[in-house]
Amino acid sequence: MEGVLQRSEPLLCTLTGFAEDGEDADYVDLADATVKSLTRLKRDDLVQLCEARELDTSGTKPQLAQALLEWRDTHEEPDSSASSRVSDQSSGSTARPRTPKTRRNKANGKGSSRHLVPNGVPDTPILLRSQHVHNQQPDTPPMSHGMTPLITVENATPQPSGHGEPELDLDLEVLGLEEKEIPPEKLTKMEKIGSGGFKDVFVGKYRGRKVAIAEIRGQLSQMDIKELTLLRDFDHPNIVRFLGVSVPENTRETPVVIVSELCANGDLYDYIRNVPPPPLKKVVTIMMDIANGLRYLHERKPAVIHRDCKSSNILITTAVRAKIADFGLAKVKQSTRSMIRSVVGTVNWQAPELWHPHPKYDYKVDVFSCAMVFWEILQWHNPNKKYPWEGMNEHAIYEAVGTKRLRPATSGLRKQWTPALVDLVERMWQHDAADRPSMPEVHTELHRILAQL
Repeated sequence: MEGVLQRSEPLLCTLTGFAEDGEDADYVDLADATVKSLTRLKRDDLVQLCEARELDTSGTKPQLAQALLEWRDTHEEPDSSASSRVSDQSSGSTARPRTPKTRRNKANGKGSSRHLVPNGVPDTPILLRSQHVHNQQPDTPPMSHGMTPLITVENATPQPSGHGEPELDLDLEVLGLEEKEIPPEKLTKMEKIGSGGFKDVFVGKYRGRKVAIAEIRGQLSQMDIKELTLLRDFDHPNIVRFLGVSVPENTRETPVVIVSELCANGDLYDYIRNVPPPPLKKVVTIMMDIANGLRYLHERKPAVIHRDCKSSNILITTAVRAKIADFGLAKVKQSTRSMIRSVVGTVNWQAPELWHPHPKYDYKVDVFSCAMVFWEILQWHNPNKKYPWEGMNEHAIYEAVGTKRLRPATSGLRKQWTPALVDLVERMWQHDAADRPSMPEVHTELHRILAQL
């Protein structure tokens, strides 16, 4: 045949040399390789491939991949007999670059005592019922006509990608996520349970257990990637557990999938609107879960400030344990002396120091937001449950909270629950950050209140 290619070296090769008949190994087919597919290999594997061709091995992974492709192109010569030789091998012996195996986390296998489900809670978790009420995440109403926002939100909302977007170049090894990669064929997608931003969330199955599968529509934003790298290192019972990420071969046609533990009772915002109010002890226990999760973040080295603590970012398990989620806006605070200078989050839950044109703040902004979440929880018994400043636009909230120093009404809550809880909430949402307790202090106070019940 004419117009075919012949190579002086075989392009089908093992990671340690060239392929041999009958050899049981992983192969890399340079004939179909791209920079993206090669950079998904470990650097050691790329170095071995380059060494086998006497190429320089001192570059970065993309540079090594490019060198291999240039070598491939310079070793192609027209010939009349070699086309079928390469293509025939591909169906029987060519494999895609190796997919790193996900290690089993032994710590996750430890048994733990389950919280008792409060009286009146249906046996079937909210998200797994045949019909369940799902309330959309509350949005702050737009400003009145002519009003100018007092703050600028930086990188708070990912932008949708157009049809002409390039294929996602996500190097899991560089991100330290190679041990968290899950092959797409290992996942089973089931019913859809939620949608928001540029993600669709489904119940799925992985290794025989139900999980949450989040499909990313379009490109992963920098917030998504930052969230993955943060979740990789978290290990706490009150933080949603990240199980892995699945990156398809063609990210333009198939979405990237993030896999995490399934919190089958949905988020706290929905939970308090779908479940009868539990006993006071259970209410305090849920508050302790939230405080414990934030305490873990603040006590890490370096500390992590969540910056978007609200009821829709707190998930509830079947055992009615609260877990903090959604770390796309979280900030790692590298210095204990420096103050953060960017603004994010949802204004209804925000601390007033965030609204300065050039804000300076620390972990106490999470304490303020947590107080707003606790206030929501204390609305559980009300038929008409509200979230903070419901129905008010941003300018009205700035005026009420920042200028007039108003807070959501607490009348009647002391009699319904306990005065100590309301007193704690009022300390947590103090205007001056220095007057607010730390999350360890909040957790200690909740523990004291629980012991007295």
